[in-house]
Amino acid sequence: MNSKVQSLRDFLASADRIALVEVAGTKGSTPREKGAFMLVSRAAIFGTIGGGQLEYMAIDRARQMLFSPLEGEMSAKPTEGVLS
Repeated sequence: MNSKVQSLRDFLASADRIALVEVAGTKGSTPREKGAFMLVSRAAIFGTIGGGQLEYMAIDRARQMLFSPLEGEMSAKPTEGVLS
């Protein structure tokens, strides 16, 4: 079996809740393309949206949501430097 597929299976089996973080659009030079995604659980990450400050902020916000009893969506505009 492909090691990426097995890694994904292991990630999914170990997580009780998961947040999907996806690049919805890009402008200019970016480390990842539209559609790039990562999965975030309370304890682990699978994939990347390109690293850096935006990814760190996205992981932090996703984990805030995962530890909350509420469900929802978030969006980020790197030029504003704030997740909403």
